[in-house]
Amino acid sequence: MKNYTFDQHRHNYATWTAARAVQRDFTTTAKIKYAIEQSSLQRFAQDDNEVSVEQFATLHQRWAEQIISALKAEGVQTVTYGRASKLISIYLKTSVILCNKGQCYRSSSIHPPIDGILLRSLSILPGLSDLKSIKWTLLEKDDYWKLAERLRNHFGSFDWRLEYYWMPR
Repeated sequence: MKNYTFDQHRHNYATWTAARAVQRDFTTTAKIKYAIEQSSLQRFAQDDNEVSVEQFATLHQRWAEQIISALKAEGVQTVTYGRASKLISIYLKTSVILCNKGQCYRSSSIHPPIDGILLRSLSILPGLSDLKSIKWTLLEKDDYWKLAERLRNHFGSFDWRLEYYWMPR
């Protein structure tokens, strides 16, 4: 196995988990892998640099734009910020958060994956009942960031710990 490194192995697995999380009625794993590799997401996962919440927001927007652009270039016209965001979140959950058990500084900046299961579960909490009507696959950039800010204000953070509420029914 020529030059197959752990970083490549982790990247491949994180790509697969991200693709599976958004793939239904969307596109192929190969196109998703291509889009992720056109972004600087893999480099972030391999670095140990600390980032603030603000720095992560800037990176997240850059990655989402890179992924959306790459997927559109591949003919995937149904890509939205919500789908790109979930790709980012699942990729980083797999390649960063799980690898360090959520203990590194970066884990507190990485967004949780937003999907229908999480939104419906959060909607049973006081003040969040309208979340059940949000379609994560249709979220555009401004809507995503408004939702992120609302959840951050409600819970005091917007990171992997929010997945406490991810409860499939």
